[in-house]
Amino acid sequence: MATTRDDIPKIRESFKELGNKAIEVGVFGGEQAWLAHIHEYGCIIQVTPKMRAYLKANGLALKPSTTTITIPERAFLRNGYDKGKDEVLSVYTDFISSMITGNVDADTILHALGTNLEGKIKEYATNQVEPPLHPYTIEHRQHGGSNPLNDTGSMIGAISHRIVGK
Repeated sequence: MATTRDDIPKIRESFKELGNKAIEVGVFGGEQAWLAHIHEYGCIIQVTPKMRAYLKANGLALKPSTTTITIPERAFLRNGYDKGKDEVLSVYTDFISSMITGNVDADTILHALGTNLEGKIKEYATNQVEPPLHPYTIEHRQHGGSNPLNDTGSMIGAISHRIVGK
């Protein structure tokens, strides 16, 4: 005797769940989030007398006319997403097929896509070299090197994903 299964309600529920959630990829909380924000959007720092004296004592004499220091935008999150999204989304149809057959649920799909996109953004950030660092910054880095986003690896290591409700 043949048996039949009615998986349509389960599949419908999985698609509903998929439509009610989103993937966020970034640096969430703490000092690394603050640092990521500075690199992502850039910032202008007002030069104080204390800062001027510190920099001079460490070999960087600012011109008297210098009143700000600009950290340029290095949009590694947005650009990394833009560069990696098509490749990540190309596997989405395979996941949907697996969800239709009942082999994968919505959370599994979202976490797989999030992990993949997280990796693409980390790869982009690791290879980011523009705009270059100021020679003074390179000279005083903890681990050397000229990659503006990767000195200790902490910020890139803090890139993660999370699944949120819409």
